[in-house]
Amino acid sequence: MSTKLWKAAPLFVLAVFVLAGCATRVRFEAPRAPNMDTAGVQRIAIVPFTTTVGGSVANQIAGHLTSEVTGRIQGTGAFTLVSHGTVQAVQRRGGSIEPYVDALFGGRLTHYASSTTSRQRERRIRRGDTTVVETFTEHTREVEVAFEYYFARARDGTIVGPVRRSGRTSASSEDRNALPSEVALASRIITSQLSHFHRDVAPHTIRVTRVMEREPDRALRPLMNGADQRRRAGDYLGARDAYVSIWNDHRSIPAAINAAILYEAIGDVEGGIFFMEQVFEATRAPRVSQQLALLNREAAELLGLEALDATQTPAERVAAHAIVEARSVIGDGSRVWIHNNAAADHALVNDVIDNMVSDFLRLGFTVVERGLIDLIATEQNLHLDGSINDDDFISIGNMAGAETIIAVAVTGAGAARRLQVRVLDIETGTVRMQSGTGVAWRF
Repeated sequence: MSTKLWKAAPLFVLAVFVLAGCATRVRFEAPRAPNMDTAGVQRIAIVPFTTTVGGSVANQIAGHLTSEVTGRIQGTGAFTLVSHGTVQAVQRRGGSIEPYVDALFGGRLTHYASSTTSRQRERRIRRGDTTVVETFTEHTREVEVAFEYYFARARDGTIVGPVRRSGRTSASSEDRNALPSEVALASRIITSQLSHFHRDVAPHTIRVTRVMEREPDRALRPLMNGADQRRRAGDYLGARDAYVSIWNDHRSIPAAINAAILYEAIGDVEGGIFFMEQVFEATRAPRVSQQLALLNREAAELLGLEALDATQTPAERVAAHAIVEARSVIGDGSRVWIHNNAAADHALVNDVIDNMVSDFLRLGFTVVERGLIDLIATEQNLHLDGSINDDDFISIGNMAGAETIIAVAVTGAGAARRLQVRVLDIETGTVRMQSGTGVAWRF
């Protein structure tokens, strides 16, 4: 395995330790490749967004999309921006744009709809000892927006993407003139949907949490506590070496797993894999196998390539990636409902979900039982076969006591088949995360 890729992806450790019962959690920042395959793309020109929807409002929204992505691309610091005017001038002359840019970045507004409605409502007002029922008119403006963006490589016009985003929002007021404009509401949707835009286009970091193991052998606990004290003092190298020594001298699996976690935390994932392979050869323990699989998945994430573990199934690999991405927007210990929302490939999606449930439970989350969901759906006369809309998701999730919904499906065909994951926040009704089109999501 090439080591230069690891040098390019250091991990910056955060001195944050969370005690949850008896478990100690270690959090650190882990680098990730972009969801879109932007390898070799450094110089880009941003082509103004177009629209498949007519009207001046749609044109204004397309203009806002162009401005928004321009600012976010500049914010990544990963690209050199070339004027679109320069590229246009070259194209008008019939010349090649490859000497000027590696790719063009563009997009389209694919859907826009708005409505403004009014309805009579009542409210009770206390006036002295009397309660008065007051009737008033409430005006509501609702806007829906869908858009997509992509790279087009300068060399051969190959499209990278597209990534598709959509959202809906509304505002209400008794004063119709006080309602936000359609463009203002559309801008809110765009801002929300582009919150993780940097993850699609540029290398980035996410926060990772690992749970340290406890030693059941009382005789070894003083040694384990000594190693942990070094970790708490910020001496990760010293703590790792201490755990390795405990493993070498006493064959303590918890010590080996903690050493592997610290290998990862200091950025030496390759070293952690080599160490845990030796531990697995000596023990054949399932817990060691799980930790080794986790390190291999982390290695794949760092490289932005297919998983390094040849024994790992496609379902295990994409499930591991889905967990990492979903966890970045879900609070620790949340109650989650993971739903098979596939119109086809149900068995494959169920395999992915089984892996996700296992990992979420291991990480301390509460996963809503499928039986409870089926019971609620039956009582509410809702059908969960195939895809269901967000309103039904949120209604069922509320009744099940879930805080977050993870909807899992499969899209595409052949080599382009990939996992599709959406994370919905039940309280706000907003999409917190949506899977991209990068290689990490492909089967």
